[in-house]
Amino acid sequence: MTPLEFVEIVGQIYAIQNPIGKLGIVGEMAMDRPQEFRKAIRSMAITVIVLSTMFSLVGGPLLSALNVDMVGFKIAGGVIILSTSVTTLIHGSTTTLGGKLEEAAVVPLATPLIVGPGTMTTLILYSTIYGPTATLIASLTASALSVATLYLGARLVKLFGPVPAKALGRFMALIIATTGTELVLSGLSQYVERLRA
Repeated sequence: MTPLEFVEIVGQIYAIQNPIGKLGIVGEMAMDRPQEFRKAIRSMAITVIVLSTMFSLVGGPLLSALNVDMVGFKIAGGVIILSTSVTTLIHGSTTTLGGKLEEAAVVPLATPLIVGPGTMTTLILYSTIYGPTATLIASLTASALSVATLYLGARLVKLFGPVPAKALGRFMALIIATTGTELVLSGLSQYVERLRA
């Protein structure tokens, strides 16, 4: 894997995690309950890192053990990522965090909002294409960037309000849709090549 490929993979994982789209939620957390904010962010960060590590390392071997066809999985994964991004484009991130903030930072914020079906599918795909070690490093880098974005971005939301963050989140959803479309097209292309062989 070249350095440019690594940067692209980190960027794609970061885009699919879409922390910018969650800034409105985290900003409300920081404004409404500032005392609990740091503790909640720490819990979210640990959960995101543990889940990213798990899917980066175990995803590929799990697919092999279940005898799942990689081409079919690529198409299915692309469809999931595409549908997730379309939902975000239409409805935005409408989830609010209620109850105990530290628990809400784990579910639903860390999962399924940050490490959801799209992120899981992407990590499993990349671990089979680039190997688990490279995927793990890329996913941990992207996860660290996502946590930093949420932590620092929440302070900006306190200053400017949630509207700019929501607009940026919609733009990120468009990038995610592009990634999903590319996966579907790549899978279909490989499937057609297989039929011709």
